[in-house]
Amino acid sequence: MNKNARFVLASIISLPFIAHSPAFAGVVSGTGTVTGYFDNPITIPGSVYTGIGTNTIEWGTPFNDSSFTNILSFIPSDFTDQPKGQDFVAGRLYYRNGTIFLGTQIDGVDLIVNTTSSDPDFTQTLPLKITIVNTPNVADPIASADFIYFTDFPDRGSFRVLEGEETYVEVITQFNSLDLVGFGDVGDPSKGFLSPSTGPDPFPTVPEPSSILGLLALGLLGMGSVSNKQRK
Repeated sequence: MNKNARFVLASIISLPFIAHSPAFAGVVSGTGTVTGYFDNPITIPGSVYTGIGTNTIEWGTPFNDSSFTNILSFIPSDFTDQPKGQDFVAGRLYYRNGTIFLGTQIDGVDLIVNTTSSDPDFTQTLPLKITIVNTPNVADPIASADFIYFTDFPDRGSFRVLEGEETYVEVITQFNSLDLVGFGDVGDPSKGFLSPSTGPDPFPTVPEPSSILGLLALGLLGMGSVSNKQRK
């Protein structure tokens, strides 16, 4: 085979690899708007609430004249040239933590997030169930913080707001369809914070290293015991 023939053959063999090379793949992106509203509240017999079907819900009977109701609001953010598969802020969840009578709260609600674009791939709906935990007020301000979390995604943690305060947290999503990523930045960290927990203790204690070593030792001992029984 002469030199020219080898060059042509090498070029033909390389064509499929060039066609599928990431450097030549187009990045799909879209531009559009985001809207959202609340639906399907989880109530108890004494629940007092308004705003279902809108982007702001309010609930509870204020404890006294100096207190106020609780509010949860979704503030949407538009998107421009947003690539698929990359995180973006779909909006912000604003929470106001008032002091209300026990038994007038709601315990959850659905947030329906809609995106609209001239590109059908970026016209999507994301339903998110939100659990609302109205905490009793105690001496510890951290323990008294009300909190919310995405019911179907407890691994994303929770967003907590101190008693009598108000702030927001970003809702991070991603276009494949429209998928939840989790919570983003908190507007005012002196008034609200993120927790890895969805339980009453926002920062569960991690076992001390010595305790972890002890548990590992017990585990190894147990494995050895099983092994000995199998050999007998």
